Amino acid sequence: MTARNALRNTFLKKLTTVADQLVYYFSLYAVPAAIVILSGLALYGLNSQYPLTHGDRVSIRLLPEGSSQYTPSRALAALHTLPAVPVTKASSPSWFLVDLPASPDIDDAALHIPSPLTQTLECWKADANILRTLGSASRNAETGSVRTSKMGFAVSLGYVPTPTSLLCYASFVQTGTLSAELWSQPDLRASTSRFDRGTGLLEGGLLTIALFILVIAITNREWVYLLLATWLVGNLRLGAFALGWDSLWLGHSIPLEWMPLIRQLTVAAYYLLTFSLLTQLFRDNLRSRFSRLWRAAKWAGLALLIGALVLPYTSFQPLMWVTCGFGILVAVIMLMRCTYIARTRAWMWHLIILGMSLCVLLSGILLAVFGRTTFVDTFTSVIALLLSNIMVALAVAERMREERKKRVRAQTELVSNYAVSPLGIFTLNLDGAFVRANPVLEQMLGFSLDRSKAQRWTNYFPPQDWAALAEKTQSGEEVEIEPLAAIIQSGIPQHFVIRVALADNQIEGSLQDITSRTETINQLRLLADNDPLTNVLNRRGIEKVLNTSLERLSVGEPCALAYINLDPYKRINSLFGHMSGDEVLQQVCERIKKALTTKQQVGRIGGDEFIILFPDSTIAQARVTAADVIQRLNSTALYVGERAYQINSAMGIIEVTSNMDSKDMISAAGRACRDARKQHRDIVVYEQDSEELQEHTEELRLFDELEGSDSPRGLYLEMQPIMSMKNPLQTLNFEVLLRVRNSTGTLVPTGKIIAAAEESGTVTIIDKWVFSATLEWLAKHESRLTKTEMVNVNLSGVSLNDDKFIDAFFAILARYEHLASRLCVEITEGVALQDLDRTRVFMKRLQKMGAFVALDDFGAGYTSFSYLKELAADAIKIDGALIKDMMANETNTAIVRTIVELARNLGMKSIAEWAEDCATLRALQDMGVDYVQGFVVSRAKSPADILSANTLADLIDDEEVLTFIREISTENRDDDDRHQPSKQAPANWF
Repeated sequence: MTARNALRNTFLKKLTTVADQLVYYFSLYAVPAAIVILSGLALYGLNSQYPLTHGDRVSIRLLPEGSSQYTPSRALAALHTLPAVPVTKASSPSWFLVDLPASPDIDDAALHIPSPLTQTLECWKADANILRTLGSASRNAETGSVRTSKMGFAVSLGYVPTPTSLLCYASFVQTGTLSAELWSQPDLRASTSRFDRGTGLLEGGLLTIALFILVIAITNREWVYLLLATWLVGNLRLGAFALGWDSLWLGHSIPLEWMPLIRQLTVAAYYLLTFSLLTQLFRDNLRSRFSRLWRAAKWAGLALLIGALVLPYTSFQPLMWVTCGFGILVAVIMLMRCTYIARTRAWMWHLIILGMSLCVLLSGILLAVFGRTTFVDTFTSVIALLLSNIMVALAVAERMREERKKRVRAQTELVSNYAVSPLGIFTLNLDGAFVRANPVLEQMLGFSLDRSKAQRWTNYFPPQDWAALAEKTQSGEEVEIEPLAAIIQSGIPQHFVIRVALADNQIEGSLQDITSRTETINQLRLLADNDPLTNVLNRRGIEKVLNTSLERLSVGEPCALAYINLDPYKRINSLFGHMSGDEVLQQVCERIKKALTTKQQVGRIGGDEFIILFPDSTIAQARVTAADVIQRLNSTALYVGERAYQINSAMGIIEVTSNMDSKDMISAAGRACRDARKQHRDIVVYEQDSEELQEHTEELRLFDELEGSDSPRGLYLEMQPIMSMKNPLQTLNFEVLLRVRNSTGTLVPTGKIIAAAEESGTVTIIDKWVFSATLEWLAKHESRLTKTEMVNVNLSGVSLNDDKFIDAFFAILARYEHLASRLCVEITEGVALQDLDRTRVFMKRLQKMGAFVALDDFGAGYTSFSYLKELAADAIKIDGALIKDMMANETNTAIVRTIVELARNLGMKSIAEWAEDCATLRALQDMGVDYVQGFVVSRAKSPADILSANTLADLIDDEEVLTFIREISTENRDDDDRHQPSKQAPANWF
C-alpha cells in the first residue's frame, strides 16, 4: 500500500509538471501565433466594414483674385468664359464653377470639395443660367444641402440625369489647392466613416503609445523616453498635417485662422525634437570630425523655429525646404558613420528607427507642399500607424533588452564580487542587525550568520551616524573606525575603512582592513619625525613641536628652548670610527632623556647638535633642568666597549616669544650655545628682552633682507682714508668699510654681523653688495675722484671659497673693467693660506683684469713669511695689532721693520693700519712704509665727505699730523721713487 501511494504521488507530480509546461507554452507561443494568423486571414479573406471607395474628379473654373465684388450672376457669366481645369490654386475669397457631368447611374449624387483650407462655402445650382440656392456652410454651421465632410465640404445633388453646373463662393484661410469630386451618397458616407476611423485609430494609437512611454519615463526616470513620447506626438501632428486633418485635436476643431502658425510651429518643433532624440541616441558617437556639422544642424533648427514665429507662410516655406533637407542629410551622414563604426544590432534598430522617422518627416513635408493624392488618402494613414508602432516597439524593446542585459550582468558581477571581494561586505537593517555578510566580513569579525545567533553592529563597533557616513562615502571621503576594545584579540584587525549607502530601508556597506596600512603609516610618520639612530626628534619633528609650542603661547603657556653642542664628538668620529661615534650619540640621548619630564622633548639637528624643548616652562625652570642635563653629560665619561670618552657639552637657552618662528628659535639658541663656548661656560641664557637676543633678531632681519633685496635697510658704506707716505697731498686713497644700523638706528658692531653672516652663509651676499655698491659709486663719481689712486675692498674667506660668488664677482668687475686699475682687493692672510692653489688662481685672474691684491692682517700668525713666495701679492697690509703697540714694544717694532723690508725686497707695497699717533707715523716713515691708515690720519668718513675733500689735508684735524704731512711732501716733492715694484704697475699708484 505504501509503494502504491508513492507511485501515485510520483505520477501526480509528473502530471502536474507537464500541465504547467503545457499551459506556459500555450500562452507564450500558441495564443500569440493564432492571433497573428487569424488577423492576417481577416485582413485578406473577410469583408471590410470600411471598404475603400473613391469619387470621380470633375473640372472646375476659378475666377482670378479681385473678384469678390461680383454678384452670383456676373460671376457665373465670367466663369463661363474661363477654361476648365481638374485642380487649381485658390485664395480667399473666390468664385468657382464646377462642371458636373450627367450621372444617370448615381441615384443620389454628392459633390465633395476636399480642401481643408476652405473656411466657408455657399453654392447655387446653375441650370440654363438660372441660379437656385443650395445652401451654405462653415466650420461651425450648416444650411441647405451644403455640409462639412471629412476635412472639406460636401453638397447634396440628388439625381443628375443631365450635365449641369454648380456655382460656389468660398473663403480660405490661406492659398491652397482646390479640387472637386463627384460621389454617390453611400460611397461618400463610407469614405467618411473610413476617414474618421483612420484618424481616430491613428490619433488614439499614437497617443496611447506616447502615454505608455511617458509612464515608463516617469517610473524609471529615463528622460530619453519622455523625449521619445513627445516625438511621437510630433509624428502624429505632422502626419495629420500631411493628411489634411490637423485642424482636429482630440475630437475638437481648431480655428482655421490659427492653423498657418500652428503648422509652421509643428514643422519647426518636430525638427528640433528629432534633433534632440538623435543626439541622445548618438551622444557617444558625436565627438568626431562631423561634430561641427551636427552643431550646424542644431543652429539651423533654431533658425527654423524663429522663422516659424515671425515669417508668413510664403516666406517660411523656402526656409523649411532648405532647413529640413539639410537636417535630413546631416542625420543620414551621422547615422551611416555611427553604424559603420559600431556594427551592432542596436545600431541596426537605430537605423530602422531613423529611417522611418525621416520617411514620416519627408512625406509630411512633400504632402504639405505638393498636396495629397488618392493613394495617400487611403494608404498613408495605415502606413504611418504601422511605422510608428513598429518604431516605438523596436526602440522600447531594444532599450529594455539592453537594460535587462546590463542588470543581469551587474547582478552577476555583484554576486561574484560579494563572494570573492577582499572587502568585508554587509547589509544591516535599520535596527543595526546584520542581514547579510560575505565570508570575508565573517572571517574579519569571527562569526557566521548561518550558525550564530542574530549579530548586531554594536556587538563589534560603536554606534554610527549612518546618514552622515553615507554622505561622506558619496563625497569620496575616507572614514576610519576601530572596533570595540572588548573584542580586540589576536588575529582581529584593529583599523578599518568603512563605506556605506542607504537603500530600501537598509544599510549597505563595506569594511576594509587597513591595520597593516595604518601601522606602516605610523611607522613612516615615526621615521619622518624621528632620527633613526638615536630615536629622538629630527629637524622636521622639532619644527612641528616648536610650531605647536608657538600656538600655545597665545593662551599664556611659556616655553623655552635649549641648544646643546658636544665636544670632542668630531674627533671621536675621526679617530675611533663612526660606530663608536654612533654609540656615543645614543648614550648622550639616553642621559638627556633621563633628566627630562614626559612633556619635555629632545631632538637632534646635526651630527653633535641637539635641541631640547621645555613646554609650559619659564626660563628659570628650564635653566634648572638644563643644569641637570649638563651635569649628567659632563660629569662622568661615556663607555664604548672598554674605551672611555669624556664629553664637554655647552648649552644655550632662549625664552621663546611669539614673534619667532621655528627657524629663528633654533638660530638664536645656537648663537647662545656658541657664546657659551666662547666664554668657556656650560650654559648661556638669552631671556626675552636680553640685548643678545635683540642683536640676534636684528641679524636675522638683516639676513632676510639681504636674501630678498639688493638694498637692505641698515647697511651703508663709509670710507677710511689711506695716506701715501710719498705724496700725501697729491693722493686721496681710502678703504671701503661696511657699517650696519639696527631697526632703531643704533650702530651694530660690524665684526659681529660678519661673524654671524659667515655662520649663516649669507656673507657672500654682503660681500657682493659691498663690491657692487662700491664700483657703482666710483663709476658715478669718477670725474670727482681724480686724486683717488687706490680703493681697498675686503673679501670674506667664505666668499672666496664659493664658486658662485667668484663668478658673480668677476661678472660685476667686467661691467666696470675701466675701474679695475684703482681697485685693491684685500684677502686675509689666514684665508689665503688655507688653500694656496685656489688663492693663487683667484689672484692671477684678478691681476689679469688690472686690479691689485693685498694680503690683509699680515703677521698675525707669525708663520706666513715662507708663503709670500707662493703668493704674488701686490701689497702687504700689516696686522694692526703690531702697529698699535709698536712704540711700546720693541719686538713689534722689529717685526714691522722686518715685514716692511721683506715687502720691499719682494717688490710689494706695505700698508700699515691702526696708526693712532704722530710718533707712530714718524717711526713708520723711517721704516719706509708706503701707506698708513688709522685714526691718526682720519677716522672713517661718509662718501659725501670724500667727494667734498680736495686733498687728504681736508680730512685731517690734528695740526701735528698736518705739519708732518707738509714736511714729507716737501722732502719727497723732487725725489724719485726708490721703491719700484717688481712688476710694471700703473703710473698712478704702486
